Amino acid sequence: MTQAKWVIDTTDANIPLMAETLNIPPILARCLANRGIRTRNTAIKFLTPDAAHMHDALQMADMDKAISLLRVSIDTKEKITVYGDYDVDGVTSTVILYKLIQRLGGVVSYYIPQREDEGYGLNLSAVAKLADSGTKLLFTCDNGVSAFAEIAEAKRLGITVVVLDHHEPGFIEDEYGTRINALPPADALVDPKRADCAYPFKLLCAGGLAYKFAQCMYQSLDKPFAHEKEYTALAAIATICDVVDLTDENRILAKRGLAIISANEESNIGLRALMRAKGIAEKPLGAFEVGYIIGPCVNATGRLEHAAFSVELFLATSQETADEMAKMLTELNEERRALTLQASEAALVSLPSDLDKVLVLYDENVHESIAGIVAGRIKERVCRPVIMLTNTSEGLVKGSARSIEGYDIFEALFAQKELFQRFGGHSMAAGLTMEADNISILRERLNTACALTEVDFIPVIHADGELDIQDATYALAMGLKVLEPFGKANREPLFAAYNVLASPVELIGANRTTLRFTFEAANGRKLKGICFNKADTMLALLKDAYAPEVADGFAKGTLRNLTARLDILFGLEINEYNGNTSVQLRVVDFRLPDTKENAT
Repeated sequence: MTQAKWVIDTTDANIPLMAETLNIPPILARCLANRGIRTRNTAIKFLTPDAAHMHDALQMADMDKAISLLRVSIDTKEKITVYGDYDVDGVTSTVILYKLIQRLGGVVSYYIPQREDEGYGLNLSAVAKLADSGTKLLFTCDNGVSAFAEIAEAKRLGITVVVLDHHEPGFIEDEYGTRINALPPADALVDPKRADCAYPFKLLCAGGLAYKFAQCMYQSLDKPFAHEKEYTALAAIATICDVVDLTDENRILAKRGLAIISANEESNIGLRALMRAKGIAEKPLGAFEVGYIIGPCVNATGRLEHAAFSVELFLATSQETADEMAKMLTELNEERRALTLQASEAALVSLPSDLDKVLVLYDENVHESIAGIVAGRIKERVCRPVIMLTNTSEGLVKGSARSIEGYDIFEALFAQKELFQRFGGHSMAAGLTMEADNISILRERLNTACALTEVDFIPVIHADGELDIQDATYALAMGLKVLEPFGKANREPLFAAYNVLASPVELIGANRTTLRFTFEAANGRKLKGICFNKADTMLALLKDAYAPEVADGFAKGTLRNLTARLDILFGLEINEYNGNTSVQLRVVDFRLPDTKENAT
Protein backbone atom coordinates (compact mmCIF):
# COMPACT_ATOMS: atom_id res chain seq x y z
CA MET A 1 0.00 0.00 0.00
CA THR A 2 1.44 3.38 -1.06
CA GLN A 3 0.99 6.09 1.54
CA ALA A 4 0.19 9.47 0.00
CA LYS A 5 2.60 12.31 0.68
CA TRP A 6 1.05 15.24 2.52
CA VAL A 7 2.27 18.67 1.50
CA ILE A 8 1.31 21.61 3.71
CA ASP A 9 1.39 24.60 1.37
CA THR A 10 3.28 27.63 2.59
CA THR A 11 3.37 31.22 1.38
CA ASP A 12 5.44 34.32 2.02
CA ALA A 13 2.35 36.52 1.63
CA ASN A 14 1.51 38.84 4.54
CA ILE A 15 -1.50 36.89 5.79
CA PRO A 16 -2.48 39.30 8.64
CA LEU A 17 -2.40 42.24 6.21
CA MET A 18 -4.45 40.34 3.61
CA ALA A 19 -7.02 39.40 6.25
CA GLU A 20 -7.28 42.98 7.51
CA THR A 21 -7.45 44.54 4.05
CA LEU A 22 -10.12 42.14 2.80
CA ASN A 23 -11.92 41.85 6.16
CA ILE A 24 -11.75 38.07 6.09
CA PRO A 25 -10.47 35.44 8.57
CA PRO A 26 -6.71 34.74 8.38
CA ILE A 27 -7.35 31.11 7.44
CA LEU A 28 -9.35 32.24 4.39
CA ALA A 29 -6.58 34.69 3.48
CA ARG A 30 -4.08 31.82 3.66
CA CYS A 31 -6.24 29.72 1.34
CA LEU A 32 -6.32 32.56 -1.18
CA ALA A 33 -2.56 33.06 -1.00
CA ASN A 34 -1.99 29.32 -1.48
CA ARG A 35 -3.95 29.59 -4.73
CA GLY A 36 -1.79 32.45 -5.99
CA ILE A 37 -4.31 35.17 -5.14
CA ARG A 38 -2.24 37.80 -3.38
CA THR A 39 -3.44 41.24 -4.42
CA ARG A 40 -6.53 43.13 -3.36
CA ASN A 41 -7.98 43.33 -6.87
CA THR A 42 -7.47 39.65 -7.72
CA ALA A 43 -8.90 38.65 -4.34
CA ILE A 44 -12.01 40.78 -4.82
CA LYS A 45 -12.55 39.35 -8.30
CA PHE A 46 -12.14 35.83 -6.95
CA LEU A 47 -14.41 36.31 -3.94
CA THR A 48 -17.09 38.18 -5.90
CA PRO A 49 -17.11 36.66 -9.40
CA ASP A 50 -19.26 38.89 -11.57
CA ALA A 51 -20.08 38.96 -15.28
CA ALA A 52 -18.75 42.53 -15.36
CA HIS A 53 -15.26 41.07 -14.84
CA MET A 54 -15.39 39.06 -18.07
CA HIS A 55 -13.28 39.99 -21.08
CA ASP A 56 -14.38 41.37 -24.44
CA ALA A 57 -14.84 38.36 -26.72
CA LEU A 58 -14.09 40.48 -29.79
CA GLN A 59 -10.44 40.26 -28.74
CA MET A 60 -10.49 36.64 -29.92
CA ALA A 61 -8.96 36.09 -33.32
CA ASP A 62 -11.65 35.66 -36.02
CA MET A 63 -14.55 36.34 -33.63
CA ASP A 64 -15.69 39.28 -35.75
CA LYS A 65 -15.51 37.12 -38.90
CA ALA A 66 -17.52 34.35 -37.28
CA ILE A 67 -20.21 36.79 -36.15
CA SER A 68 -20.46 38.36 -39.62
CA LEU A 69 -20.68 35.00 -41.40
CA LEU A 70 -23.40 33.73 -39.08
CA ARG A 71 -25.43 36.93 -39.40
CA VAL A 72 -25.36 36.67 -43.19
CA SER A 73 -26.50 33.03 -43.09
CA ILE A 74 -29.32 33.87 -40.67
CA ASP A 75 -30.48 36.83 -42.75
CA THR A 76 -30.42 34.89 -46.05
CA LYS A 77 -32.08 31.80 -44.50
CA GLU A 78 -29.23 29.51 -45.50
CA LYS A 79 -29.21 26.13 -43.83
CA ILE A 80 -26.82 26.15 -40.86
CA THR A 81 -25.59 22.97 -39.17
CA VAL A 82 -24.02 23.02 -35.73
CA TYR A 83 -21.52 20.14 -35.56
CA GLY A 84 -20.77 19.16 -31.97
CA ASP A 85 -19.25 16.37 -29.96
CA TYR A 86 -20.57 13.51 -27.84
CA ASP A 87 -19.36 14.61 -24.40
CA VAL A 88 -20.94 17.11 -21.99
CA ASP A 89 -18.95 20.03 -23.38
CA GLY A 90 -19.83 19.15 -26.96
CA VAL A 91 -23.51 18.61 -26.13
CA THR A 92 -24.01 21.83 -24.16
CA SER A 93 -22.11 24.00 -26.64
CA THR A 94 -24.23 22.50 -29.44
CA VAL A 95 -27.39 23.33 -27.51
CA ILE A 96 -26.29 26.93 -26.84
CA LEU A 97 -25.44 27.60 -30.48
CA TYR A 98 -28.52 25.79 -31.82
CA LYS A 99 -30.86 27.75 -29.56
CA LEU A 100 -29.05 31.01 -30.31
CA ILE A 101 -29.39 30.58 -34.07
CA GLN A 102 -32.98 29.35 -33.85
CA ARG A 103 -34.03 32.25 -31.61
CA LEU A 104 -32.46 34.73 -34.02
CA GLY A 105 -34.50 33.30 -36.89
CA GLY A 106 -31.92 31.07 -38.51
CA VAL A 107 -32.59 27.80 -40.32
CA VAL A 108 -30.59 25.43 -38.15
CA SER A 109 -30.00 21.75 -37.51
CA TYR A 110 -27.33 19.92 -35.51
CA TYR A 111 -25.08 16.94 -36.04
CA ILE A 112 -23.33 14.86 -33.39
CA PRO A 113 -20.98 12.12 -34.67
CA GLN A 114 -21.59 8.57 -33.49
CA ARG A 115 -18.68 7.65 -31.21
CA GLU A 116 -18.00 4.11 -32.42
CA ASP A 117 -18.75 4.49 -36.13
CA GLU A 118 -17.43 8.01 -36.75
CA GLY A 119 -15.15 8.87 -33.84
CA TYR A 120 -14.32 12.34 -32.60
CA GLY A 121 -14.70 15.47 -34.71
CA LEU A 122 -15.44 16.08 -38.35
CA ASN A 123 -15.22 13.17 -40.78
CA LEU A 124 -15.42 13.11 -44.56
CA SER A 125 -18.56 10.98 -44.66
CA ALA A 126 -20.43 13.43 -42.43
CA VAL A 127 -19.24 16.37 -44.52
CA ALA A 128 -20.63 14.70 -47.66
CA LYS A 129 -23.97 14.01 -45.97
CA LEU A 130 -24.26 17.58 -44.75
CA ALA A 131 -23.48 18.94 -48.21
CA ASP A 132 -26.15 16.69 -49.71
CA SER A 133 -28.65 17.90 -47.10
CA GLY A 134 -28.16 21.49 -48.24
CA THR A 135 -25.95 22.81 -45.44
CA LYS A 136 -24.37 26.12 -46.46
CA LEU A 137 -22.76 27.11 -43.15
CA LEU A 138 -21.05 24.46 -41.03
CA PHE A 139 -20.46 25.65 -37.46
CA THR A 140 -18.26 23.27 -35.46
CA CYS A 141 -18.04 23.46 -31.68
CA ASP A 142 -15.66 21.55 -29.41
CA ASN A 143 -13.88 20.28 -32.51
CA GLY A 144 -12.51 21.45 -35.85
CA VAL A 145 -9.12 22.93 -35.07
CA SER A 146 -7.37 19.80 -36.36
CA ALA A 147 -9.80 18.88 -39.17
CA PHE A 148 -7.63 19.88 -42.14
CA ALA A 149 -8.85 17.45 -44.80
CA GLU A 150 -12.48 17.58 -43.68
CA ILE A 151 -12.70 21.38 -43.74
CA ALA A 152 -10.92 21.51 -47.09
CA GLU A 153 -13.50 19.07 -48.45
CA ALA A 154 -16.39 21.10 -47.02
CA LYS A 155 -15.01 24.19 -48.71
CA ARG A 156 -14.68 22.30 -52.00
CA LEU A 157 -18.34 21.39 -51.72
CA GLY A 158 -19.30 25.04 -51.31
CA ILE A 159 -19.84 25.07 -47.53
CA THR A 160 -18.73 28.02 -45.41
CA VAL A 161 -16.99 26.76 -42.25
CA VAL A 162 -16.82 28.44 -38.86
CA VAL A 163 -14.84 26.68 -36.11
CA LEU A 164 -15.37 27.28 -32.39
CA ASP A 165 -12.85 25.12 -30.53
CA HIS A 166 -10.71 25.17 -27.40
CA HIS A 167 -8.26 22.36 -28.12
CA GLU A 168 -4.59 22.84 -28.88
CA PRO A 169 -4.02 23.68 -32.55
CA GLY A 170 -1.69 21.48 -34.51
CA PHE A 171 1.75 22.70 -35.38
CA ILE A 172 4.67 22.18 -37.69
CA GLU A 173 8.33 22.48 -36.80
CA ASP A 174 10.63 24.63 -38.89
CA GLU A 175 14.23 23.74 -39.61
CA TYR A 176 15.25 25.08 -36.19
CA GLY A 177 12.67 23.03 -34.29
CA THR A 178 10.41 26.03 -33.62
CA ARG A 179 6.74 25.12 -33.51
CA ILE A 180 4.39 27.12 -35.72
CA ASN A 181 0.59 26.84 -35.50
CA ALA A 182 -0.95 24.97 -38.40
CA LEU A 183 -4.62 25.85 -38.83
CA PRO A 184 -7.20 24.28 -41.17
CA PRO A 185 -8.66 26.45 -43.97
CA ALA A 186 -11.85 27.50 -42.16
CA ASP A 187 -13.50 30.80 -43.08
CA ALA A 188 -13.32 31.74 -39.39
CA LEU A 189 -11.52 29.85 -36.64
CA VAL A 190 -12.13 30.95 -33.05
CA ASP A 191 -9.81 29.27 -30.57
CA PRO A 192 -8.15 31.19 -27.71
CA LYS A 193 -5.22 28.78 -27.90
CA ARG A 194 -4.25 30.09 -31.32
CA ALA A 195 -0.78 31.59 -31.07
CA ASP A 196 -2.03 34.78 -32.73
CA CYS A 197 -5.07 35.19 -30.45
CA ALA A 198 -4.81 38.16 -28.08
CA TYR A 199 -7.62 37.06 -25.79
CA PRO A 200 -6.26 37.19 -22.22
CA PHE A 201 -7.90 33.99 -20.94
CA LYS A 202 -6.97 30.82 -22.80
CA LEU A 203 -8.77 28.14 -20.78
CA LEU A 204 -12.43 28.40 -21.74
CA CYS A 205 -14.11 25.12 -22.69
CA ALA A 206 -16.41 24.89 -25.73
CA GLY A 207 -19.49 25.65 -23.59
CA GLY A 208 -17.79 28.79 -22.29
CA LEU A 209 -16.83 29.80 -25.82
CA ALA A 210 -20.40 29.24 -27.02
CA TYR A 211 -21.63 31.49 -24.19
CA LYS A 212 -19.13 34.19 -25.21
CA PHE A 213 -20.15 33.83 -28.85
CA ALA A 214 -23.83 34.23 -27.97
CA GLN A 215 -23.02 37.32 -25.92
CA CYS A 216 -21.03 38.76 -28.82
CA MET A 217 -23.81 38.00 -31.28
CA TYR A 218 -26.36 39.99 -29.29
CA GLN A 219 -23.88 42.84 -28.90
CA SER A 220 -23.40 42.94 -32.67
CA LEU A 221 -27.19 43.22 -33.06
CA ASP A 222 -27.34 45.96 -30.43
CA LYS A 223 -29.82 43.87 -28.45
CA PRO A 224 -29.97 42.81 -24.78
CA PHE A 225 -28.45 39.40 -24.12
CA ALA A 226 -31.65 37.33 -24.24
CA HIS A 227 -31.79 33.96 -22.41
CA GLU A 228 -28.45 34.77 -20.77
CA LYS A 229 -29.28 32.77 -17.64
CA GLU A 230 -29.97 29.58 -19.58
CA TYR A 231 -26.75 29.95 -21.56
CA THR A 232 -24.82 30.61 -18.33
CA ALA A 233 -26.27 27.48 -16.72
CA LEU A 234 -25.31 25.30 -19.69
CA ALA A 235 -21.84 26.85 -19.86
CA ALA A 236 -21.37 26.19 -16.14
CA ILE A 237 -22.21 22.50 -16.60
CA ALA A 238 -19.72 22.29 -19.48
CA THR A 239 -17.03 24.12 -17.52
CA ILE A 240 -17.28 21.83 -14.50
CA CYS A 241 -17.61 18.58 -16.46
CA ASP A 242 -14.77 19.36 -18.88
CA VAL A 243 -12.44 19.82 -15.88
CA VAL A 244 -10.93 23.10 -17.04
CA ASP A 245 -9.24 25.42 -14.55
CA LEU A 246 -11.85 27.09 -12.34
CA THR A 247 -10.16 30.47 -12.52
CA ASP A 248 -10.94 33.80 -14.20
CA GLU A 249 -13.92 33.50 -16.57
CA ASN A 250 -14.39 29.80 -15.87
CA ARG A 251 -14.92 30.57 -12.19
CA ILE A 252 -17.41 33.31 -13.04
CA LEU A 253 -19.41 31.04 -15.34
CA ALA A 254 -19.36 28.11 -12.90
CA LYS A 255 -20.26 30.18 -9.83
CA ARG A 256 -23.02 32.15 -11.55
CA GLY A 257 -24.37 29.11 -13.38
CA LEU A 258 -24.67 27.04 -10.21
CA ALA A 259 -26.51 29.90 -8.49
CA ILE A 260 -28.89 30.27 -11.44
CA ILE A 261 -29.65 26.54 -11.52
CA SER A 262 -30.11 26.38 -7.74
CA ALA A 263 -32.59 29.25 -7.93
CA ASN A 264 -34.43 27.53 -10.82
CA GLU A 265 -33.87 30.50 -13.11
CA GLU A 266 -32.33 28.78 -16.12
CA SER A 267 -35.72 27.87 -17.71
CA ASN A 268 -34.44 24.64 -19.27
CA ILE A 269 -37.09 22.01 -18.66
CA GLY A 270 -34.81 19.18 -19.76
CA LEU A 271 -32.18 20.02 -17.16
CA ARG A 272 -34.86 20.33 -14.50
CA ALA A 273 -36.32 16.93 -15.52
CA LEU A 274 -32.91 15.29 -15.20
CA MET A 275 -32.40 16.86 -11.77
CA ARG A 276 -35.77 15.49 -10.63
CA ALA A 277 -34.94 12.05 -12.00
CA LYS A 278 -31.72 12.07 -9.98
CA GLY A 279 -33.36 13.46 -6.82
CA ILE A 280 -31.37 16.71 -6.70
CA ALA A 281 -33.99 19.22 -7.84
CA GLU A 282 -34.93 20.44 -4.38
CA LYS A 283 -31.52 21.41 -3.01
CA PRO A 284 -28.73 23.83 -3.97
CA LEU A 285 -26.61 22.49 -6.79
CA GLY A 286 -22.84 22.30 -6.37
CA ALA A 287 -19.88 21.23 -8.47
CA PHE A 288 -20.16 17.70 -7.05
CA GLU A 289 -23.75 17.24 -8.25
CA VAL A 290 -22.86 18.60 -11.69
CA GLY A 291 -19.63 16.63 -12.08
CA TYR A 292 -20.72 13.32 -10.57
CA ILE A 293 -24.48 13.15 -11.12
CA ILE A 294 -25.58 15.31 -14.07
CA GLY A 295 -22.42 15.00 -16.17
CA PRO A 296 -22.21 11.19 -16.23
CA CYS A 297 -25.87 10.94 -17.30
CA VAL A 298 -25.28 13.34 -20.21
CA ASN A 299 -22.10 11.50 -21.20
CA ALA A 300 -23.77 8.09 -21.02
CA THR A 301 -25.78 8.61 -24.21
CA GLY A 302 -22.66 9.27 -26.27
CA ARG A 303 -20.98 6.24 -24.74
CA LEU A 304 -23.73 3.62 -25.15
CA GLU A 305 -26.26 5.06 -27.61
CA HIS A 306 -26.07 8.45 -29.33
CA ALA A 307 -25.33 11.84 -27.80
CA ALA A 308 -28.23 13.29 -29.78
CA PHE A 309 -30.44 12.01 -26.96
CA SER A 310 -28.72 14.39 -24.55
CA VAL A 311 -29.06 17.27 -27.00
CA GLU A 312 -32.77 16.50 -27.31
CA LEU A 313 -33.11 16.54 -23.52
CA PHE A 314 -31.84 20.12 -23.35
CA LEU A 315 -33.88 21.13 -26.43
CA ALA A 316 -37.12 19.58 -25.12
CA THR A 317 -40.14 21.89 -25.21
CA SER A 318 -42.66 19.58 -23.50
CA GLN A 319 -42.55 18.15 -20.00
CA GLU A 320 -43.48 14.71 -21.28
CA THR A 321 -40.52 14.59 -23.67
CA ALA A 322 -38.14 15.98 -21.04
CA ASP A 323 -39.17 13.37 -18.48
CA GLU A 324 -38.88 10.58 -21.02
CA MET A 325 -35.38 11.67 -22.06
CA ALA A 326 -34.28 12.13 -18.44
CA LYS A 327 -35.40 8.58 -17.64
CA MET A 328 -33.47 7.25 -20.63
CA LEU A 329 -30.30 9.09 -19.61
CA THR A 330 -30.55 7.81 -16.06
CA GLU A 331 -30.97 4.20 -17.18
CA LEU A 332 -28.11 4.43 -19.66
CA ASN A 333 -25.85 5.82 -16.96
CA GLU A 334 -26.64 2.89 -14.69
CA GLU A 335 -25.65 0.55 -17.51
CA ARG A 336 -22.46 2.56 -18.07
CA ARG A 337 -21.58 2.38 -14.38
CA ALA A 338 -21.93 -1.41 -14.35
CA LEU A 339 -19.74 -1.77 -17.44
CA THR A 340 -17.11 0.56 -15.98
CA LEU A 341 -16.98 -1.24 -12.65
CA GLN A 342 -16.64 -4.63 -14.33
CA ALA A 343 -13.92 -3.45 -16.74
CA SER A 344 -11.97 -1.57 -14.06
CA GLU A 345 -11.95 -4.50 -11.66
CA ALA A 346 -10.85 -6.89 -14.42
CA ALA A 347 -8.03 -4.55 -15.46
CA LEU A 348 -6.81 -4.07 -11.90
CA VAL A 349 -6.80 -7.81 -11.21
CA SER A 350 -4.75 -8.48 -14.34
CA LEU A 351 -2.05 -5.91 -13.57
CA PRO A 352 1.38 -7.47 -13.04
CA SER A 353 3.16 -6.99 -9.72
CA ASP A 354 6.07 -5.26 -11.49
CA LEU A 355 4.44 -2.25 -13.13
CA ASP A 356 5.82 -0.31 -16.08
CA LYS A 357 6.35 3.41 -15.65
CA VAL A 358 3.70 3.98 -18.32
CA LEU A 359 0.97 1.36 -18.47
CA VAL A 360 -0.15 0.48 -22.00
CA LEU A 361 -3.04 -1.95 -21.47
CA TYR A 362 -5.11 -3.84 -24.03
CA ASP A 363 -8.42 -5.60 -23.41
CA GLU A 364 -10.71 -6.43 -26.31
CA ASN A 365 -13.64 -6.81 -23.89
CA VAL A 366 -13.55 -3.16 -22.76
CA HIS A 367 -16.22 -1.09 -24.49
CA GLU A 368 -14.32 1.63 -26.34
CA SER A 369 -16.66 4.31 -24.98
CA ILE A 370 -15.50 3.70 -21.40
CA ALA A 371 -11.78 3.19 -22.09
CA GLY A 372 -11.00 6.67 -20.79
CA ILE A 373 -12.93 6.14 -17.57
CA VAL A 374 -11.21 2.80 -16.99
CA ALA A 375 -7.80 4.38 -17.66
CA GLY A 376 -8.63 7.08 -15.13
CA ARG A 377 -9.70 4.55 -12.49
CA ILE A 378 -6.48 2.59 -12.88
CA LYS A 379 -4.38 5.78 -12.86
CA GLU A 380 -5.97 6.80 -9.55
CA ARG A 381 -5.18 3.40 -8.04
CA VAL A 382 -1.55 3.04 -9.18
CA CYS A 383 -0.58 6.70 -9.71
CA ARG A 384 0.97 6.10 -13.14
CA PRO A 385 0.13 7.22 -16.68
CA VAL A 386 -2.30 4.72 -18.21
CA ILE A 387 -3.35 4.04 -21.81
CA MET A 388 -6.36 1.70 -22.13
CA LEU A 389 -6.77 0.15 -25.59
CA THR A 390 -9.53 -1.98 -27.07
CA ASN A 391 -10.81 -3.16 -30.46
CA THR A 392 -12.76 -1.11 -32.98
CA SER A 393 -15.20 -2.26 -35.61
CA GLU A 394 -12.63 -1.36 -38.30
CA GLY A 395 -10.11 -3.92 -37.05
CA LEU A 396 -7.90 -1.31 -35.40
CA VAL A 397 -7.32 -0.63 -31.71
CA LYS A 398 -8.54 2.54 -30.12
CA GLY A 399 -7.93 3.92 -26.68
CA SER A 400 -7.70 6.73 -24.20
CA ALA A 401 -4.84 7.92 -22.05
CA ARG A 402 -4.88 9.52 -18.61
CA SER A 403 -1.75 10.96 -17.06
CA ILE A 404 -0.33 12.15 -13.74
CA GLU A 405 1.30 15.45 -12.79
CA GLY A 406 4.80 15.67 -14.20
CA TYR A 407 4.17 13.57 -17.30
CA ASP A 408 2.86 15.28 -20.45
CA ILE A 409 1.05 12.44 -22.19
CA PHE A 410 0.40 14.56 -25.30
CA GLU A 411 4.10 15.28 -25.81
CA ALA A 412 5.01 11.66 -25.12
CA LEU A 413 2.53 10.38 -27.70
CA PHE A 414 3.33 13.13 -30.19
CA ALA A 415 6.90 11.84 -30.29
CA GLN A 416 5.45 8.50 -31.51
CA LYS A 417 2.86 10.00 -33.86
CA GLU A 418 3.92 7.82 -36.80
CA LEU A 419 2.39 4.84 -34.97
CA PHE A 420 -1.15 6.29 -35.02
CA GLN A 421 -3.95 6.63 -37.53
CA ARG A 422 -5.53 9.32 -35.35
CA PHE A 423 -4.27 11.08 -32.27
CA GLY A 424 -5.08 14.15 -30.18
CA GLY A 425 -5.33 15.47 -26.67
CA HIS A 426 -3.50 17.54 -24.09
CA SER A 427 -0.99 17.11 -21.27
CA MET A 428 -3.27 15.06 -18.98
CA ALA A 429 -5.46 13.12 -21.43
CA ALA A 430 -5.39 11.90 -25.01
CA GLY A 431 -7.09 9.62 -27.49
CA LEU A 432 -5.54 7.48 -30.22
CA THR A 433 -6.25 4.90 -32.91
CA MET A 434 -3.59 2.52 -34.19
CA GLU A 435 -2.76 -0.90 -35.65
CA ALA A 436 -2.73 -3.70 -33.10
CA ASP A 437 0.82 -4.64 -34.12
CA ASN A 438 2.03 -1.29 -32.81
CA ILE A 439 0.89 -1.83 -29.21
CA SER A 440 4.09 -3.50 -28.04
CA ILE A 441 6.19 -0.96 -29.95
CA LEU A 442 4.37 1.92 -28.27
CA ARG A 443 4.74 0.33 -24.84
CA GLU A 444 8.48 -0.17 -25.28
CA ARG A 445 9.14 3.30 -26.68
CA LEU A 446 7.12 5.16 -24.04
CA ASN A 447 8.80 3.33 -21.18
CA THR A 448 12.27 3.68 -22.65
CA ALA A 449 11.84 7.44 -23.01
CA CYS A 450 10.02 7.96 -19.67
CA ALA A 451 12.03 9.91 -17.09
CA LEU A 452 9.63 9.36 -14.18
CA THR A 453 11.10 7.91 -10.99
CA GLU A 454 9.55 6.02 -8.08
CA VAL A 455 9.06 9.31 -6.25
CA ASP A 456 6.72 10.45 -9.03
CA PHE A 457 4.45 7.46 -8.38
CA ILE A 458 3.69 8.54 -4.81
CA PRO A 459 0.38 10.45 -4.77
CA VAL A 460 0.59 13.95 -3.29
CA ILE A 461 -2.21 15.65 -1.36
CA HIS A 462 -1.92 19.39 -0.72
CA ALA A 463 -3.30 21.00 2.43
CA ASP A 464 -3.66 24.64 3.43
CA GLY A 465 -2.25 24.27 6.92
CA GLU A 466 -2.71 22.65 10.30
CA LEU A 467 -6.00 23.06 12.12
CA ASP A 468 -6.84 21.86 15.60
CA ILE A 469 -10.17 20.10 15.32
CA GLN A 470 -11.58 22.19 18.18
CA ASP A 471 -11.30 25.14 15.77
CA ALA A 472 -13.25 23.31 13.04
CA THR A 473 -16.43 25.30 13.61
CA TYR A 474 -19.66 25.75 11.71
CA ALA A 475 -18.75 29.40 11.15
CA LEU A 476 -15.43 28.44 9.58
CA ALA A 477 -17.07 25.86 7.33
CA MET A 478 -19.57 28.46 6.12
CA GLY A 479 -16.82 31.03 5.63
CA LEU A 480 -14.81 28.69 3.40
CA LYS A 481 -17.81 28.14 1.12
CA VAL A 482 -17.03 31.51 -0.49
CA LEU A 483 -14.18 29.71 -2.27
CA GLU A 484 -16.59 27.36 -4.07
CA PRO A 485 -16.98 25.87 -6.60
CA PHE A 486 -13.99 23.60 -6.18
CA GLY A 487 -12.24 21.84 -9.00
CA LYS A 488 -9.11 22.01 -11.10
CA ALA A 489 -6.82 24.91 -10.06
CA ASN A 490 -9.17 25.67 -7.15
CA ARG A 491 -9.00 22.64 -4.91
CA GLU A 492 -11.10 22.22 -1.82
CA PRO A 493 -9.38 23.60 1.33
CA LEU A 494 -7.88 20.75 3.32
CA PHE A 495 -6.27 20.81 6.74
CA ALA A 496 -4.05 18.50 8.77
CA ALA A 497 -4.54 17.55 12.40
CA TYR A 498 -2.14 15.28 14.27
CA ASN A 499 -2.52 12.65 16.99
CA VAL A 500 -6.29 13.06 17.12
CA LEU A 501 -8.31 10.71 19.30
CA ALA A 502 -10.95 8.80 17.32
CA SER A 503 -13.40 6.88 19.50
CA PRO A 504 -15.05 4.98 18.05
CA VAL A 505 -13.99 4.19 14.49
CA GLU A 506 -16.74 2.31 12.67
CA LEU A 507 -17.29 0.58 9.32
CA ILE A 508 -20.67 1.46 7.86
CA GLY A 509 -22.62 1.20 4.63
CA ALA A 510 -24.09 -1.68 2.69
CA ASN A 511 -20.64 -2.76 1.47
CA ARG A 512 -18.85 -1.67 4.66
CA THR A 513 -16.49 0.59 2.68
CA THR A 514 -17.22 3.83 4.55
CA LEU A 515 -15.48 4.84 7.77
CA ARG A 516 -17.28 6.87 10.41
CA PHE A 517 -15.31 8.56 13.17
CA THR A 518 -16.14 10.33 16.38
CA PHE A 519 -13.22 12.65 17.09
CA GLU A 520 -12.55 14.18 20.50
CA ALA A 521 -10.69 17.50 20.73
CA ALA A 522 -8.39 18.48 23.58
CA ASN A 523 -11.15 20.65 25.06
CA GLY A 524 -13.56 17.70 25.12
CA ARG A 525 -15.53 18.78 22.05
CA LYS A 526 -16.65 15.88 19.84
CA LEU A 527 -17.01 16.03 16.06
CA LYS A 528 -18.24 13.49 13.56
CA GLY A 529 -16.06 12.50 10.65
CA ILE A 530 -16.73 10.52 7.50
CA CYS A 531 -14.32 8.89 5.04
CA PHE A 532 -15.37 7.15 1.83
CA ASN A 533 -13.69 4.19 0.12
CA LYS A 534 -10.79 3.99 2.57
CA ALA A 535 -11.76 0.88 4.54
CA ASP A 536 -8.91 -1.09 2.93
CA THR A 537 -6.45 1.60 4.02
CA MET A 538 -7.63 1.36 7.61
CA LEU A 539 -7.44 -2.43 7.59
CA ALA A 540 -3.90 -2.34 6.17
CA LEU A 541 -2.79 0.16 8.82
CA LEU A 542 -4.27 -1.89 11.63
CA LYS A 543 -2.72 -5.07 10.27
CA ASP A 544 0.73 -3.47 9.98
CA ALA A 545 0.69 -1.72 13.35
CA TYR A 546 -1.21 -4.09 15.63
CA ALA A 547 -2.06 -7.74 16.06
CA PRO A 548 -3.78 -9.31 13.01
CA GLU A 549 -6.85 -10.07 15.12
CA VAL A 550 -7.44 -6.31 15.52
CA ALA A 551 -7.75 -5.85 11.76
CA ASP A 552 -9.74 -9.06 11.32
CA GLY A 553 -12.16 -8.20 14.10
CA PHE A 554 -12.66 -4.70 12.72
CA ALA A 555 -13.31 -6.05 9.22
CA LYS A 556 -15.82 -8.64 10.45
CA GLY A 557 -17.55 -6.27 12.82
CA THR A 558 -16.80 -8.38 15.89
CA LEU A 559 -14.44 -5.71 17.25
CA ARG A 560 -16.69 -2.85 18.27
CA ASN A 561 -15.76 0.56 19.59
CA LEU A 562 -12.32 0.63 17.98
CA THR A 563 -10.35 3.51 19.45
CA ALA A 564 -7.25 4.93 17.77
CA ARG A 565 -5.11 8.00 17.54
CA LEU A 566 -4.71 9.22 13.99
CA ASP A 567 -3.13 11.92 11.91
CA ILE A 568 -5.90 13.11 9.58
CA LEU A 569 -6.23 15.24 6.46
CA PHE A 570 -9.71 16.69 6.19
CA GLY A 571 -12.08 19.21 4.71
CA LEU A 572 -15.05 20.85 6.40
CA GLU A 573 -18.62 20.25 5.33
CA ILE A 574 -22.08 21.06 6.63
CA ASN A 575 -24.08 18.00 7.60
CA GLU A 576 -27.89 18.25 7.67
CA TYR A 577 -29.79 15.35 9.24
CA ASN A 578 -33.29 15.22 10.69
CA GLY A 579 -33.48 18.99 10.76
CA ASN A 580 -30.19 19.35 12.62
CA THR A 581 -27.22 21.16 11.08
CA SER A 582 -23.63 20.64 12.19
CA VAL A 583 -20.07 20.77 10.93
CA GLN A 584 -18.53 17.45 9.92
CA LEU A 585 -14.97 16.49 9.02
CA ARG A 586 -14.70 14.85 5.60
CA VAL A 587 -11.52 12.83 6.01
CA VAL A 588 -9.61 12.35 2.74
CA ASP A 589 -6.59 10.55 4.19
CA PHE A 590 -5.26 9.33 7.51
CA ARG A 591 -2.30 7.56 9.02
CA LEU A 592 -1.16 6.31 12.39
CA PRO A 593 1.10 8.61 14.42
CA ASP A 594 4.59 7.45 15.32
CA THR A 595 3.30 6.49 18.76
CA LYS A 596 1.08 3.48 18.16
CA GLU A 597 -0.36 2.90 21.61
CA ASN A 598 -4.02 3.57 22.42
CA ALA A 599 -5.46 1.46 19.59
CA THR A 600 -7.75 -1.23 20.91
